Amino acid sequence: MESAVESLVSKVLGTLFNMAKEELAMQLRLEDDVKTLQVTLVRIQSYLQDFEKKNIKEVAMKQWLYQINQDIYDIEDLLDEYVALKDNNSESTSNEEDKSSSSSSTKVRCCFPVKCSCFKKVASNHRIGVELQRLNKQLNDDIKGQIPELSLLPNFEPTGPVESQITSIPAVVSSDIVGNRIQEDARRLIELLTKVDDRDNPLVYAIVGMRGIGKTTLAKLVLNDHIIASRFQVKLWVSVSQNYNENDILRNIIASAAGDGERYHKFDSLSKKVIDVVKDRRVFMVLDDVWETKRVWNDTLRILLKREVAEGSRVLVTTTNEEVAHKMKAVHFQKVQKLPLEDGWSLLCKSAFHASEQQQAKDDEWNLKDIGIELVNKCDGLPLAINAIGGMLSSQSKTRESWEFILKSSSWEVKGLPDEINSALYISYQDLPMDIKRCFLYCSLFPKGRYFKIMNAKNLWIQEGLINDEKNISSHDVAESYFKILVQRNLVILDRIYMEATYFKMHDLFYSLSQFLTQNENLVAIEEKEILNYGCNGKMKKLRRLSFMGNADKATDIRCKSLQEHVSLRTLLIFNRTICNIDNALFNHLRYLRTLWLQGTKVTELPESLGSLKLLRYLNLSQTPIKELPITIQNLNALRILDVSECENLRNLPSCIMKLHHLCSLTTKGSALDHLPHGVGNLNKLQLLEFIVPPDQDTARESSTVKELETITELRRLDLFKLERVLDRSEAKRAALKDKQHLIELELSCSERDSNEEVCREDLDRIEEVFEDLRPPIKLKFLKITNYFGRKLPSWLGSPLLNFPPITVRVLKIIRCSNCEQLDGLGLLPFLEELYIDGASSIKSIGPEFYTNNNGNNIENGAYPKSFFPRMKLLSFENMDSWEEWSNLGEQILVMPRLEFLQIYACPKLKSFPFLSDVANSLKRIRICKANQLLLKEVHNLPHLEIIDIGNISYLERISGLPALQGLKIEDCPRINLVELTGTLQGIDWKDFNADSLPRWFSTQNIEATYVRISCKEELMRKICFNEGNGVHEWSKIQHFENITIWDENECLRLTYTKTPCRFTQHFGQLKMKDFLDTFRMQTNNPQTEGENGNESFSGNFESWLISLNNSLCNFESCGEVKPPLIPVLYGRSSHTVGENENESCSHAVSDSSLSYPLWSVFLFVLLVLITITWET
Repeated sequence: MESAVESLVSKVLGTLFNMAKEELAMQLRLEDDVKTLQVTLVRIQSYLQDFEKKNIKEVAMKQWLYQINQDIYDIEDLLDEYVALKDNNSESTSNEEDKSSSSSSTKVRCCFPVKCSCFKKVASNHRIGVELQRLNKQLNDDIKGQIPELSLLPNFEPTGPVESQITSIPAVVSSDIVGNRIQEDARRLIELLTKVDDRDNPLVYAIVGMRGIGKTTLAKLVLNDHIIASRFQVKLWVSVSQNYNENDILRNIIASAAGDGERYHKFDSLSKKVIDVVKDRRVFMVLDDVWETKRVWNDTLRILLKREVAEGSRVLVTTTNEEVAHKMKAVHFQKVQKLPLEDGWSLLCKSAFHASEQQQAKDDEWNLKDIGIELVNKCDGLPLAINAIGGMLSSQSKTRESWEFILKSSSWEVKGLPDEINSALYISYQDLPMDIKRCFLYCSLFPKGRYFKIMNAKNLWIQEGLINDEKNISSHDVAESYFKILVQRNLVILDRIYMEATYFKMHDLFYSLSQFLTQNENLVAIEEKEILNYGCNGKMKKLRRLSFMGNADKATDIRCKSLQEHVSLRTLLIFNRTICNIDNALFNHLRYLRTLWLQGTKVTELPESLGSLKLLRYLNLSQTPIKELPITIQNLNALRILDVSECENLRNLPSCIMKLHHLCSLTTKGSALDHLPHGVGNLNKLQLLEFIVPPDQDTARESSTVKELETITELRRLDLFKLERVLDRSEAKRAALKDKQHLIELELSCSERDSNEEVCREDLDRIEEVFEDLRPPIKLKFLKITNYFGRKLPSWLGSPLLNFPPITVRVLKIIRCSNCEQLDGLGLLPFLEELYIDGASSIKSIGPEFYTNNNGNNIENGAYPKSFFPRMKLLSFENMDSWEEWSNLGEQILVMPRLEFLQIYACPKLKSFPFLSDVANSLKRIRICKANQLLLKEVHNLPHLEIIDIGNISYLERISGLPALQGLKIEDCPRINLVELTGTLQGIDWKDFNADSLPRWFSTQNIEATYVRISCKEELMRKICFNEGNGVHEWSKIQHFENITIWDENECLRLTYTKTPCRFTQHFGQLKMKDFLDTFRMQTNNPQTEGENGNESFSGNFESWLISLNNSLCNFESCGEVKPPLIPVLYGRSSHTVGENENESCSHAVSDSSLSYPLWSVFLFVLLVLITITWET
């Protein structure tokens, strides 16, 4: 708390410093008050530093700190009001100057109103002056006499700037997976989850343990296992929290499966989409952090899953409450234990040392291990606490002194924390720089357990005033550095990247800690009565931030009664999607509100009182059914961010929004808007703009056109839609994109066209000219071109001209550019790392022009570099229907020396493929599918290749020389006759529904891949499973693999086999009598099996038949688990010899299976079968 107050003091001091020099402050005669306040705040700041060192926790200190914090918040509110007043004065002066240029008659008519507005300004000025004096006196009274009593001494040590110590946010954070215990727990769960069980479908399994002990980590380890991937068709991860409703659960399922959960809002549409995802499929679903069962399970998921999913589906639930698992009828409870000291030490090292420092960690192990073990002890074996301390140590020097300083910190003994929060979590928070502490605490307002978009969080931080401006660094870059530090220190959890937006969440213990530390100013309310009761009984006085989640099942309203007492509210986040209406008078009571978040609610209109929010900076209306914005929005002079994206009913924006001169972000994508009002050029502080070109000349008179972008010079991201409407190239040139030096992200998009729609020559020429004159600045990092219908790409994508050096773009996406005939000069983009080409259906050949834009001329004489695409890591070609040839530049030219991932998908006419040898030393993953004319005969000599996905390659014959290969997927490649694999291989996925037999290369492997997935037609499946058509040879090809699954053409699992322990399970449905007879004939007609001494033994063969028959009986009843399999080779009586241990496990399986029916019933059925056979013959 003390650091958060100190950060707030620093911010207010900066505002006061600027205010003292301004003319308005002099007019209000506030110079003396401002100087006095500055002195008081500097004094408070020095005492706060001493307080933090002494770590005083007495009640008197807490009360004093709380009151000081409230005083400074009030001062900040007043100063922000002063800034708004100053801006209003500037706006009024500008308007009056405009009026002065009008006719004299107009002047006469406007004279009286102008004088009235002046009187209002004087009244406001006087009120601010009086209020500042009052607050100044109150602040002095609050500290007078308290400092000596608290024994605080001034400390003027400066605090340095915050610097990020990592350069990029990692895509996956897995440092908490260490030790043998978690691996053993995962293996045990995987074995149980994949075991056939005929009880209720789906079966529920539970992971139970205290908070922070690693339940979620264990569940993720299970979910991502390759055996789970091979046994289940759909894997779902659903994060649950205490305040979820049914729609949230369903939306989360959709997001987990398809990534587009936010598109669906109503229960019916959500249910339908979920059914589409899971229907008749074998599903593995993780429900993470379940607190209660009624809404999550009983009312929502249980019946839906039972009705729709295929047999063998599983649900894995993590919970702190064992009773929850009992109510969900879990069949197994996996209790997670605390980490042993050695595992805890390993985890601490992984968190404390960066990847580049792992060798140092080994070298320093004996120097630091004793301290590290003590730290692990203090963390009580909790992985979350150990990770937090490790994250903190990662920013410290790796010396005994720095580690001992943490070990001996007095914060370990801090009193008053909630019981479930380990002191290590508080210490990791305390060690944060003071500005980052405020950002961390702000995250307590986001929905618990849900992933939140990082960009939205950064915007909220900025508009709340939590990000201090730094010289020559944008607030977004500062916010990004803050977030990187939170990631580095393991205080937030990163998740998926979807639609180019990264998401994160806080662990629930950190969430609880942040809520505890902000309880005097923040409230996360589930029900309206919590808002009404806040501050009652002397508990609190002023609510500053409110996050309303709601658990209502019916549509609700935001009522004035709930909020009118909380006049100091500065942030209002509504996450309750059932909210429909807002009280008309509500905003009249919330004059200090900075942020209003209504995303995803059912609000259809905003009240006129919106205009009274003079300090509002962030208005998020995205994904709402709102139809129009009130005209009073023009009064929001402080507004920085307006988000109306995905407002499907919003067709127009009021023209008055163009008066909001402080607006820095306007997002409209996915809305029903067809144009923007005239005057967007007046918004010259915009940094993010989604712009829509108006449809015609008539509309253009009242709309903003592309040329108005000329005056907006601060843009960092720009999306231009419907560019086919631009009238001519001069309009595009006027936009002056090349002069926007801050622009780093750009999307250029035309409207999507029908594939058969013809484009006239005039339109082709015009769109090419328009794109040519939309040249971006050199420093651009991300470029996306969508639905462009020109025949050639603009020259600036690879221009070799000296007066136009190539842009420094890192990521380039060219999507659905169906008329483009060549990809000229892309090889001249020196910083390009990722290139995506999708839907370029007119391209027939890629040759030298791809690299040079001059057909490769003059390469040898040094006119071009000797290496093209020098930084390329990812190259993807998709859906290129006419592409036939890909040629290279020759052996002397190096192409893509750093390429790691190559994808060629759905390019059916492609024949040539030139350059795998060029990328041999860098390539890690290949995906080439649906290119059945590709003359690729072999994939070989790629030393670092880890994943290969090959499909529909008719001429491919050989895969070899891949020593690092981990995953192999082959689909419909009938000519492959040689596959050389190594011990690094983890899995094989083979699919061919035309094959009559398994490929011979299966049997030539000397490795035991962890799993093999086979997808084939029914006839081949029966050869493998029932020995039909001499199928014994088919089984012998794959019998040495550890895990095998076989799937049919409908993606239904038909067979599973585990070698150790021996388990064989069929899923062929109910077998008919003919299957039993066929099995009997197959067994009795085979040569008798040799005994141990080489003698013929009918009993061995008869035993196999009895086993098969008994298992057929099991299948006939319930399609359940079969132990052992029908095919006798698994018992060592044919070509496969079972080892001693394996034979024991199989024998045990036989005895288990034999107990499925009484012995007399087996012999009775045998007798009936013999009689039937005799009758038939």
